[in-house]
Amino acid sequence: MQKDVSGAQVLARCLSSQGIKYFFTVPTPRLEPLIKALESQKDVRVITTHNETAAGLMAEGYIRRSRLQAAVLTDAKGRAISQICGVTNAWADKIPLVSLALCEDDEPDCNKSVERWRFDQRAAFQAVTSWNIRLTSLEKAPAQILKALQESCNHKMGPVHIDIPFKLLNQFILADSVMILPEIHQRPVEPVRLRGEAASVKQAAKLLMNARKPLVFCGGGVKVSEACPELMNLVETYKIPVATSMAGIGSVPISHHLCLGGPSYTSGEVFHVAIKETDVVLAIGVSFGGLDGFGLPPVWSGSIKFIHVDVDPLQLGLNVQPEVSIQADVKTFLGQLTAELMKNNFYGNQKWTSWGKMLQNLKCDRAARLDKDAESKGKMMHQAKLAKELGKLKSQIKDDPILVMDGGNTVLYLAMYAPDVDPWQVFYPFGMAALGGGIPYAIGIALAAPDTQVFLITGDGSFMYNLQELETMKRLNLPITIFINNDSAWNMIRSMQNSFFAQNFVGTDLDGIEYVPIARGFGLKAEKVTKAEDILPAYERTRRERGPAMIECITDKINTPDSLLSFALVEFEGALKYLNPLRFLHSVFLMRKMGLWRNIYQLTYIIKALLRINPRARRS
Repeated sequence: MQKDVSGAQVLARCLSSQGIKYFFTVPTPRLEPLIKALESQKDVRVITTHNETAAGLMAEGYIRRSRLQAAVLTDAKGRAISQICGVTNAWADKIPLVSLALCEDDEPDCNKSVERWRFDQRAAFQAVTSWNIRLTSLEKAPAQILKALQESCNHKMGPVHIDIPFKLLNQFILADSVMILPEIHQRPVEPVRLRGEAASVKQAAKLLMNARKPLVFCGGGVKVSEACPELMNLVETYKIPVATSMAGIGSVPISHHLCLGGPSYTSGEVFHVAIKETDVVLAIGVSFGGLDGFGLPPVWSGSIKFIHVDVDPLQLGLNVQPEVSIQADVKTFLGQLTAELMKNNFYGNQKWTSWGKMLQNLKCDRAARLDKDAESKGKMMHQAKLAKELGKLKSQIKDDPILVMDGGNTVLYLAMYAPDVDPWQVFYPFGMAALGGGIPYAIGIALAAPDTQVFLITGDGSFMYNLQELETMKRLNLPITIFINNDSAWNMIRSMQNSFFAQNFVGTDLDGIEYVPIARGFGLKAEKVTKAEDILPAYERTRRERGPAMIECITDKINTPDSLLSFALVEFEGALKYLNPLRFLHSVFLMRKMGLWRNIYQLTYIIKALLRINPRARRS
């Protein structure tokens, strides 16, 4: 006689049998039957957290590092809505996250003014998921779950959402009446090898062959497609300069002579000159977001002919209007393009060498200037020196650590002084969690790579977004070291208040917060340093035993990364157009207090990067 099984057991078996082995959740009494059923499945691990948004970001971090699917599970109503924040980031970064949430048993009725809980929860997820469904019965649940998993890993990739009526968890059904899904031990995230249309590939090759000053601009799609070797083959064979977006960092070694340097405009004048003087841009796996100037004037030249390649058709023409748009997997397309160029007996243009040489001269000049700024005298540690010291620390560790970045100016400094990293060695929640996602992301990544040291480099403000998850980090005893760039400010905004609004600092100071006692209160080993040379000894002391640790690095809030000026052109455009000219002049007058070197440093960036006046580099 067949044994009855509960709805919770049916759902747990379906998800586990399809290779979903990690679930991130904030437990509630209503979720308890499903959590217990999941924990009873072979090789399944349920990670309990304190916040639904953080749970979603942990799951995403796990997926990005492990390349295996995972799920986030929450209760209904406000808890599910809180989960949307984490799901939204997965949607922006095209991560195949499985979002599960309980929902009310009754059908949604948005006209019930008193029963406000009867809102359409599934509709709330619709805009930020590639597919979503409300389970209707236990008999149909296996097929519906399988369909959701397949949709999440199609050629576009992205999160899916499943609403689970609460009543299904405690219903019972005969085991033989439920469809048995074929067992999958793990569900890997694999790119779909979609070929580009042959005619479009030919058009792209022709445009590239006729270019005077070509540029390759690559995004995170290159890494997702596992196309870094093909990218390097293209740029080295044809001597084409290459830049990366923030998401694309690690696609090309930063030290490579054809790479412009740090991602996007953190490479300063190299990037600005390149995107103003190039005539053809091969944009592969890139979305052209705010951190890239959207690919539009005034940052980019308005006469560029773009070849835009992306596996997601919604990205093509989203901001830039491409001359040639190709829906294709990046790795597959690069193979097609190289074959087409060889078919035409094309092996590059001699003029491209001088174009690349000029950009390399700019890169060298900028590197020397950055080093000089890092060594400039100040009362407190310079953020640039912190970034350089972390680069040294990375190189001294036997097994290269994984880097997770979080914050505003903190991320800009890290990108400006970044060491060479592998494609899957550096992570940043690029899409919709650019501030505060670091702690949960680091937890998910550490779970995916339990034998590798993880460095989380975060600002003081961004650290406080999810500090409750330090308890999760400690409970799981994860090998994470947090480095806090404590400049006692929301310094990206404060820098703009300093530069444009006559030092009218409103809501941007974070003075007087002691982070070491906070970390120790959660059980982390923690130390404070005020000098760059003290970072390595502090790290060695905190790493004597396995487990999480925190090093608070006190830095000078008066410092500003020069690339923030480029960031301001795009991100603060709405505020700058209302700028009072007299107040701006007053700001310039007050900035003399910053010291002569800091003012020269910022002025040099304006001249070299924004105005693109670089006679020495052009003569060389």
